[in-house]
Amino acid sequence: MGRATEAVAIERGHEVSCVLDELSNEGGKGITRPALDGARVAIDFSVAAAVHENVRHAAELGINVVVGTTGWEKEKEAVEAIARGARVGLLTAPNFSVGMLLFMRIVRFASRLANQVDEYDVHLAETHHRHKADHPGGTARRLAAIVLEELERKSGWTSELPDGVPLDPDRLQLSISRVGSVPGVHTMALEGPDDRIELRHEARTRVGFARGAVLAAEWLEGRSGIFTMEDVMADLLGRDLS
Repeated sequence: MGRATEAVAIERGHEVSCVLDELSNEGGKGITRPALDGARVAIDFSVAAAVHENVRHAAELGINVVVGTTGWEKEKEAVEAIARGARVGLLTAPNFSVGMLLFMRIVRFASRLANQVDEYDVHLAETHHRHKADHPGGTARRLAAIVLEELERKSGWTSELPDGVPLDPDRLQLSISRVGSVPGVHTMALEGPDDRIELRHEARTRVGFARGAVLAAEWLEGRSGIFTMEDVMADLLGRDLS
């Protein structure tokens, strides 16, 4: 993701001040002042354990941050507090694909429809490459949250099927697959007694995520506060289509 984001940024006419990884990042000490001298926005596609310190170092330098890393949600409040305290902009998202943002809106509308028809059961499925550390991923968790906001007959979600225990019909089932080098496939299905409706988003490459992250960085420049890609999309579309 880092290499793809760098390529897209250059393609869009930006200067990349520096690229930090575990080899170049001064033994893992995080973002440093010399490394980011002159930078306006930092884009983080690292690992969950590094997000807190990366945001802290950038905030201390007055640099806005776009975070595309997932799996650090337990530290969300602490990280957001750092950004607010430093009066910098922080934009986070589990998925920066513009297509996925549109898909999320479609899923929300479909959930509202399903809420009116009890005969259709709803479930979600995600497939990612075998190296992905978090499961379910941040995008699947966000999709599950959207469904639960609209579907009154589901009280929560689960990705587990314990042996010998029937699935609780009040729980939204979220199926997970990790295989090969798949960038990401997310599916919402409505299962009826006589037919099946399926909505599907499939990322062909990681470039779409990188393009969205750079777009988010462009939007975030000069802003302070806490934002998501939904804020970017609402601004770009000029109206609320949720």
